[in-house]
Formats: sequence, C-alpha cells, structure tokens
Amino acid sequence: MKIKYLHKNKSTKLILFMSGWGCDEMPFMRINSDDYDVLMCYDYRDLSQIQELKEALKAYQECHLIAWSLGVFISSILFKDDQELFQTCLAINGSLSPIDDEKGIPSAIFQGTINGLNEKGRDKFFMRMCGGRSGYADFVEHQPQRLVEDQKEELICLQNMILKEAITWDIFDKVLLSSRDMIFPFKNLEKAWENKSQKLIFNLPHFCFSEWRSWDEILEVDMS
Repeated sequence: MKIKYLHKNKSTKLILFMSGWGCDEMPFMRINSDDYDVLMCYDYRDLSQIQELKEALKAYQECHLIAWSLGVFISSILFKDDQELFQTCLAINGSLSPIDDEKGIPSAIFQGTINGLNEKGRDKFFMRMCGGRSGYADFVEHQPQRLVEDQKEELICLQNMILKEAITWDIFDKVLLSSRDMIFPFKNLEKAWENKSQKLIFNLPHFCFSEWRSWDEILEVDMS
C-alpha cells in the first residue's frame, strides 16, 4: 500500500482518501483542500503499512474517511476495529461485496477484466470508468503513471482478498452513488446500500471527482 499526502497544510484535521484499484495520486491532484490535510492510499498489493497509517491518523485531532470504489472494501478490512479514528466515513461508488452478481461487480466481469488486462484493456476500463470518451479525454491528461503489470498484479491481489473474506459489518455512515456508473452496475449499488439512510445519488460516472473543486466539498455534501 502506497501512502502519500496530496495536501499538507499543517492542519489539525485530516481527510484520509482510500482510492480505488489501479490509481496513484495523478487523477486527484487537481482537487484542492481548504481546511484539511489530505492523505491518500493506493496500490493495495501489500497492506503491511497499516500500523504506519494508523499512527499518522492519531496525530490529528479530527479525521474523516472518504473511500472510493474498491477502496470501500479495503477500508472495511483495515478499519474494522478502529472506527473511532474517524468522525465520519463516506463510501463512494463501492460495495461491501465488491465481487457479487447482485451487490457488486459480477464475478464473470471481474475475472474478464483480469484476463484481458493489457494496456488496451486498461484504457478501455478507464474510458468506461469515466463514462465515455468525453470524460476519458479529460482523465487521460492526468491518468495514473503505473505499469499495467503492477495494476494487474494488484487486481489479482484484490480479487483474492475479496473472495477470502466476506464483510458482515459496515463502518460507513454516508454513501454517494453514481447513476451512470459503468463499473459497478448501478442497480447492484442500490441493492448493496438499500438499507442505508444517509445516501445520495448523483448523475455521474464511476470516476466522479471532476464534479468537485475541493475535498472539503466532498466531505460537506448535503445528504438531506
């Protein structure tokens, strides 16, 4: 797991952003932060840095979790017994059952993504993630600078983790879902969070971060 500050403003308040698969900091550098330090985690092939991460969180007076895509699953694993670290926990376009025909990504599609993962397959995935050509044209200017071999290895590691451990708990108090999600079928996301009271639906694609100017805006989205 890579741990990187996106913003370090000497704040006493922190946003921890648990990214999705295949990313690095590049797609998120354009999002500003007004009142928070922002710490990002990505590349989940090795989770042994978790104690280092938790120590970093404890240095702040106030911490908030924003988890996106497969980062929702990873956050649930890493912070199952440490929910007190966070004032709020927000899940965006992810599921507690991320490989699931009814509540996540259908298993055949997940396996097919792994089987077809080369540079062309990755670019096709990113285009779907961005909702089509127009969103992808903007994304590609700031796309992750990672080798496809690393990304494939990470996706296989994530698949193994997901199939090994079924999550029966929920650390999240708020959920944002995108109705134009082409990675997690939207009907599956609705099913996954059908009992969540603090839930908001946006007319956005899976990669929805072009919608916001700052991390503060994401944290302060009105759920009413």
